[in-house]
Amino acid sequence: MKNKQSFHKFTELKQALKFMNKTGTQSKIIAGGTDVLIELRKEEGKLDTVKHIIDIHDIQELKNIEVGNEICSIGACCTFKEISSNEHIRSHFPLLKMAVEKIGSPQIRNVATIGGNICNLAACADSIAPLLVYDAQVRLCSEGSERTVHLEKILIKPYKAAVRPDEILTQIILPLPDNDWKYCFYKLGRRTGVSISRLSYAILLKISEDKVESIRFAFGALFSVPKRLHDLEQELKQQTISVELWKDVSRKVAQQILDETGVRWSTSYKIPVLQQLFFTSLMDLT
Repeated sequence: MKNKQSFHKFTELKQALKFMNKTGTQSKIIAGGTDVLIELRKEEGKLDTVKHIIDIHDIQELKNIEVGNEICSIGACCTFKEISSNEHIRSHFPLLKMAVEKIGSPQIRNVATIGGNICNLAACADSIAPLLVYDAQVRLCSEGSERTVHLEKILIKPYKAAVRPDEILTQIILPLPDNDWKYCFYKLGRRTGVSISRLSYAILLKISEDKVESIRFAFGALFSVPKRLHDLEQELKQQTISVELWKDVSRKVAQQILDETGVRWSTSYKIPVLQQLFFTSLMDLT
């Protein structure tokens, strides 16, 4: 870390929010630090204007996972290890468990947090696609206010979540799903372990009498930020499941990626691979 930043550690959320209210535009939140510390060490990086590092790792109210009133609340400072081993996550949100278990190495999962994964907003952030298909909301707090918004509303552009300078993301809120969903999470990287995603996706599928009752899917490392395709999901409702349907869906997904991102150096590899993998996953679910 460069020597020009001052370091401030808080154990109470109110204290951290008060400090953010005064210094937010010059401050950077740190919890696990697996992304922020690397960026701070760069000679010329996007955090050059940061004067204050605010450590919220030990704020206990941001480290709880609780279930009640048909929702699950995950504290933003929960590590991926804590999430994957939690009984509520294992029981109700298997896609999230599967995704976070594929992030980095055991050492990274022991310190990296779900709030940091969201706020850093890399296109390849593996926890976000499952959160999108689970209809996640996030709670954002400042000293004078609090707001709860759908997760996808703050996914603006790479490395730029729509969180105000005076706000801290405190919780991820998930409605408890019923048990009728079939599910799949897939991640493709350059190697098996400690791998950055080249593409990933999460699928939830509910079937009734050989028809699509409901389907949700979201993608990582393919669009500029992780994204769910609502229009295509709606188009598939009540359609009869078949090989041709899943082929058509896979082609449409690939076409939407091309339409939004254009042809890049990785397109000739990613698009046909995605089509085949996504088709295979849909077939396996049915």
